[in-house]
Amino acid sequence: MNWNSPEVQLSLQELQQTLDWRGRDSRLVRGAFAWSRCKKRLSYWFKNRFLYKRAPREENRLCVLFWLPGGLGDAACAKRLVSAYRTCLPEAVFDVYSPVPGAAKLLFGTDKNTCILEQNSFAPDSYDLAVLACMSAVYLSADEARLGRLAPAFLPVLERARAAQESLGELADDVFLTDGLLGRWLAAHGGRRFDLLSYTGGVDLPHDTPQRLKVPGGGLEKFGLTDQPYITFHDASRTHQAGQSQRPTRCWPSVRWCEFFRLFKKEFPYIKIVQLGEKDNIPYEDADLCLLGKTELADLPPLLSGAQAHIDGESGYVHLAQFLEVRSVVVFGPSSAHFLGYAKNENLSAGACGGCMWLTPNWMRACPRGFPAAPCTESVSAQAVFEAVKRILPY
Repeated sequence: MNWNSPEVQLSLQELQQTLDWRGRDSRLVRGAFAWSRCKKRLSYWFKNRFLYKRAPREENRLCVLFWLPGGLGDAACAKRLVSAYRTCLPEAVFDVYSPVPGAAKLLFGTDKNTCILEQNSFAPDSYDLAVLACMSAVYLSADEARLGRLAPAFLPVLERARAAQESLGELADDVFLTDGLLGRWLAAHGGRRFDLLSYTGGVDLPHDTPQRLKVPGGGLEKFGLTDQPYITFHDASRTHQAGQSQRPTRCWPSVRWCEFFRLFKKEFPYIKIVQLGEKDNIPYEDADLCLLGKTELADLPPLLSGAQAHIDGESGYVHLAQFLEVRSVVVFGPSSAHFLGYAKNENLSAGACGGCMWLTPNWMRACPRGFPAAPCTESVSAQAVFEAVKRILPY
């Protein structure tokens, strides 16, 4: 994606104007937006001054903070940027914070120069460089003098990233509010998940990476899966949602899962079906081994790596699996396969109705068109998933 083309830059300006249009004829709305920005800055200043600890900085060594909001999937996606900055700053100390500490430890814990923060307790402006990384990268602080002295080769990256972030204007002020808006804009222009992170991070980030996590051996014995062929699957729907009229839009319907299990067991009775997920996910009787709530995050790499295939919706498991040898069959509904899919996977898209991610605040919980069950995920048949699994099985 050519970010410097006049068409893209003009389109970005138009997107910024949409924020202004909402308050153009209303002082109340303009005031609310101004107050929101002011409150955020005041809160940030107060926490940095009085609540957060100051990060210890060595005289001749850089200290970098990466704040990764979101869950396992967002942290896995941000790994590209963290790895790219590690290449640029090989001697720096990296502090990584995620609301899911296990995810940060899983993704970055093997680096001897990286510390996983259990709490978000350090002041970003006490670091030589502090980066908030999700859909885009936002610099919370940057000490250009120390970066220039200790890592002069990094200055072009810093310059590109700052220019890109400034070009977003208010769109970069609060990523929790504007990431969805930027994501829809990026998808509409043919972009992909890592294009915005690459642009605002000042480095090239390919969508499909050859980078792999180190998977320790001996992780399958406790589950009885050693020398046993198996596939894994994950359905993110919750048991408390089972009786509700609306099912999470990214979740493949239960009836489709059951149809798939029947097809798979008929042709591959010797391959076990292993269910992964949280303890409150909906269990399936057709699973030969149910591991709901019985695994730690550290168990996922060996479990996924040992599988013949993984079947899922667009989830954190799939984003983690991009760094493992396993291939996945991914059912896309409201999420865009072009935007989020990986080349090594079988990405099954919905029909004409789909790709509505970020269209409404609760697009993941309820169909924007009001249907009780999202027609996009329902349109993907069990036969299509079965054929996709057969294409990636190593037989």
